[in-house]
Parts: sequence; structure tokens; C-alpha cells
Amino acid sequence: MAHLNLIALSGVVTRDAVLREKSGGQVKAEFSFEVNRPFYRSNGEPVSDLFLVDVWNDLGQWAIERVKEGQRLFIVGTLNKESYSTRTGREHLTIVKAKYLRLLEEDLVDGRMDPEELKGDWWPTSLLHTAVDIVGSAIQGDVITAEPVSEPSS
Repeated sequence: MAHLNLIALSGVVTRDAVLREKSGGQVKAEFSFEVNRPFYRSNGEPVSDLFLVDVWNDLGQWAIERVKEGQRLFIVGTLNKESYSTRTGREHLTIVKAKYLRLLEEDLVDGRMDPEELKGDWWPTSLLHTAVDIVGSAIQGDVITAEPVSEPSS
């Protein structure tokens, strides 16, 4: 039985998507992605998380052509743990494997969720429903986007 592994992120691309061709002809795009948290440091700078994003095959090719530093982006994917060998042992890395990408012209959350509620260690059901509604709206195309949903050709 499979379990649910799903992540939805909105944020800003911090490094252009680059091509990594794999053996067997698979195309993989990689880029870095920043997501601001609802917190600020004492100097007023926002606190953020930086993610490495992998995008495969047709969607990866789409990303290479369109995903550029500074763009707002909506991602739906999975979290995956990967490990690799170094001179000092094994290193572990958590990567977002994108399954859906959408370029955005505006932030998804601004004005739709209370930043104070987002800071909580747990979210009330009403906030969870709002978050799910935002994700659903983004997938359905009910948000302002720079271009249509990235449905890769088959």
C-alpha cells in the first residue's frame, strides 16, 4: 500500500533550471527555489527555506526552457531523500521532485491567509481548508499566471 507524499510550494526561483542528461536519454532539470516563511529576523529580513528541485522528462524540458531566476512559481511534487558518497562518508539530501509546475505573476498566499495563524505550531481546520483551496485554485488555473498550466506533451 502506498502512502501520500505530497508537497505544494509557492515561491521564487533562485537559480535557472539547468539540464542534467541521464543515461538512457532521460532529461532532468534542476533548479533552486526559495519559499519565505511568515517570520522575520531581528534585522527585518524574512526567514526562508531553500529547496533543490528536480524535474524529469517532458516536464523537465519545459522547465529548462521556461524556469528562470527571479520567477514566481507554484510546484506540486514529492519530498525525496537521496544519499551520495563523499570523501568523509555518506551525505543525505532532501529534494523536491516536481510533478506539476506553473509560472505565477503574483503570490498565491498574500491576503488569503493570516500570517499570524501561519506561524502556529498547529493549524486549525479552517486554515487547512484555506490552504487546500489555494492549492486547488492554483491547479485549476484560478490564479493569475504567466502562461497556461504546464501539461507536458505525451
